[in-house]
Amino acid sequence: MCYNIPMKKATLKKQFYMHKIANLLNVQKIVTIHYQKPNKNYVSVEEAHNFWELIYADKEEFAVHHGDCVSVLKQGEILFVKPNQPHYLACKGKESNIFIVSFECRSKSIEFFADKKFIVPQEMKYLLQNIMSEALETFQIPEFNPNLNKLELKDSPNLGGEQVIKNSLELLLIYLLRRANKQDSQTEFFISKITSSSDLQDEIVCILNENIYGTIRLEDLCERLHYGKTYLCTYFKKKTGMSIHQTYLKLKIDEAKKLIRNNIPFATITNRLCFDSVSHFNLIFKKYTGMTPGEYKNSII
Repeated sequence: MCYNIPMKKATLKKQFYMHKIANLLNVQKIVTIHYQKPNKNYVSVEEAHNFWELIYADKEEFAVHHGDCVSVLKQGEILFVKPNQPHYLACKGKESNIFIVSFECRSKSIEFFADKKFIVPQEMKYLLQNIMSEALETFQIPEFNPNLNKLELKDSPNLGGEQVIKNSLELLLIYLLRRANKQDSQTEFFISKITSSSDLQDEIVCILNENIYGTIRLEDLCERLHYGKTYLCTYFKKKTGMSIHQTYLKLKIDEAKKLIRNNIPFATITNRLCFDSVSHFNLIFKKYTGMTPGEYKNSII
């Protein structure tokens, strides 16, 4: 009896070479992250420190006094203050929103940014948004504390949040460098948590959320939940601190933010969310966010 014994195939031993990654810019440490909404007459205390500071105008304009220079930052503009440079901020009678990231970077390339101001291109703003959103989920970020000198981690920070912040900042710096060198590169209401709740206030929010793209009257809520107007309104305000009408508008504005981020025209958003007019939508949007829809579209929050 004969057997066919398969021949063992020879394994090709191919030699590979490891390519060492060249780091153009390396951010070693993040010192502080601020998002400030100071009053229109705000002037900060002059300071100097041994690390870099990125200052971004997210709304209106303000002045940065750095060394012997005064730079006026308008919305969408960014300024880099070099280490040990005395500097302070001064609002120009405007209610400005100011985003600040201070960081340590010892790479030679970072020297290019000393005291330079840039307009941040629209396609790069997502990197600032990444830094801000990750910081909010990773660190204890105070609402307004110009004297912040240390970042405190949250009890349950975002997995990898610190690295995302570092990577986003490094990418922003690299893309700005490329552009400068002519090498352009290409609900606060958590409905999911309350849908299964039987608490009356949660039922009300769910019904409001179901009708974001429509309208609903107080009478309709009362009929559906079998309660009188006075009881329903008093109970909801006591439990949430907001009226039913305020909550309904806030849900609509939270939805409007998502639509704006998806580049839906303001007129279309007005119609979809059943506001009386674009001007009415603008008024309500600013009331709940502190920005007009146009300012929000160009912001990083």
